[in-house]
Amino acid sequence: MADIFNYCPDKIQCLIGGLLPVSGFVDGTFISITKDVMPFTSVKTPDGTMARLYNSDQTYTITLTLHCGSPSNDVLTKFWQLDELTQRGKFSLLIKDPSGSDLFYSATTWIETLPTLSKSASIDNRVWGLKSSSAIINIGSNSDPSSILQDLINLATGALPALEGLINV
Repeated sequence: MADIFNYCPDKIQCLIGGLLPVSGFVDGTFISITKDVMPFTSVKTPDGTMARLYNSDQTYTITLTLHCGSPSNDVLTKFWQLDELTQRGKFSLLIKDPSGSDLFYSATTWIETLPTLSKSASIDNRVWGLKSSSAIINIGSNSDPSSILQDLINLATGALPALEGLINV
């Protein structure tokens, strides 16, 4: 019997500050998470040996694409305005796929780029660029929903690179 996996895009959870759900995502790709700097850069020397340079950078770029009628645009705008006025508009960000084990968490996220404000005869998209530091990510599967215990394990293991400077191995 073939394995079956489940994915339900309308169940993706995206929480700002631990309690404000983001809603109003568009069809197509509506969340994108990219690691800014990969941990290793490899170089092959002329004599055939390999050298790796390690970088412990844990910053990520997150893109949220909402439709223009989403009330989450107002929330994100307020965080951006607060940050611009006080430099204190940072927030935690949790993105979770409850039908699988994908998980992203950062205690420190901010608005990096604003959407273009456009008006047309159709429903326009608002593309928000966020930046997170010291983030934890688990790129999992959708073969089974993860349990709370598995989510905690994923968070703990995802935090290991960020703790690298605190642990002497």
